[in-house]
Amino acid sequence: MPEVILAHQVDFVTWRDAARHFVQANVPPEALTWRVAATEQEQPWSAIQQEGQSADQPVLNLSRRFVGILGQALQASDPERFTLMYRIVYRLARKELALTDGHDSDLQQLRQLVTAVRADTLKFRIAFSAFSAQITNALLPYTPAHYILEANSSYCSRRNARPWQVVTPYRRMEWTGNGIRFAAGTETIPDPALVAWQADGSGVWRGYALSVLPPQLKDVEAAQSLAELGAEAMDCRACALWQPASRTVFGEGAEHAPIMLVGEQPGDQEDQQGRPFVGPAGQVLDDALRDAGIQREQVYVTNAVKHFHFKWTGSRRLHQKPEAEHIAACRIWLNAERRLVRPALVVMLGGTAAQSILQKPVTISRTRSRLFPLEEQTQGLVTVHPSYLLRLPDEASKQREYARFVEDLRLAANYAAQTVKRNAE
Repeated sequence: MPEVILAHQVDFVTWRDAARHFVQANVPPEALTWRVAATEQEQPWSAIQQEGQSADQPVLNLSRRFVGILGQALQASDPERFTLMYRIVYRLARKELALTDGHDSDLQQLRQLVTAVRADTLKFRIAFSAFSAQITNALLPYTPAHYILEANSSYCSRRNARPWQVVTPYRRMEWTGNGIRFAAGTETIPDPALVAWQADGSGVWRGYALSVLPPQLKDVEAAQSLAELGAEAMDCRACALWQPASRTVFGEGAEHAPIMLVGEQPGDQEDQQGRPFVGPAGQVLDDALRDAGIQREQVYVTNAVKHFHFKWTGSRRLHQKPEAEHIAACRIWLNAERRLVRPALVVMLGGTAAQSILQKPVTISRTRSRLFPLEEQTQGLVTVHPSYLLRLPDEASKQREYARFVEDLRLAANYAAQTVKRNAE
């Protein structure tokens, strides 16, 4: 009986190549066994070692979406998943099964595996997001229910640009700041000098499929926490900005902050670090918040657009104003953030933020520095974006406009304080 040896638990490339070979060779599922290599020295299956294929080959054409589903199912901890997946593609190739058959037991089992892997993936991403917010901690011990670590390597490197490690019982993963590398898992934290690292894509750690979970509107609307919402947002493909940008830059701050600050979009530094308002404009904002008597940790800071829109000029990435389609595509995230934070006041920093929330073009000079209702129990306040202050031509103008900006934030602070006091009575 033919045997397929996979290099590791999520060796999707070897599984895919073997499935293609044996389907075309008309080998039925019951005549084929699958297992994971017992040691790193044991050689995985290779199509090069196989004999020629049958002349009468079944055609195996699978959509990219279904291949992605198989890649997620392979991450399940069920030891029978390899056989199940092969049985499905074998039946598809022989026209014995249609993917639209909702009552087929194999497809039902496949969906159950994918659902379990997706739930475990979101749980891990929430834990990793919380870990990433702890600037002093660089090591996350974690025990997933399924083999999800490798598939989330890209997500983790995009979510947290600082060096870190994740240690699970079956795998150890490290982001060095320049690349991902893996080592064998452990129940304890071993001496770093004893860890045998292998670079991503080499050795036995090759061949895994990345987990991309493009969020659907129902997932966004069902999110029960900012951490869950942020985990969903990391794979957003709603507009074209995700491709050139390094990562989604989601909001951060107090879970139920009385004040939500909404900017335009991440800049170069934000895109690199994965956090909002950490560049030059962020420094201006931090200074102004302090001068207005507001602690940044007590507010929620986000952007209307979650990906960096830029163009290359030589070796530099220059900010480009987001288009209306980018603002519209990201509005579901901003609306969901507002739903979860439930701020008493939303401060719109600049025209893009105001346009996103008010859904119409806004002239800052006509609307700034006054409160107005957004919806029940929520007020709005429009002011300038802190980057505006950086573009002013002379020091006198900068000081004058900075003072106005601080006054706007002080107005926000006073209103929020009054609201908190009123709600406490």
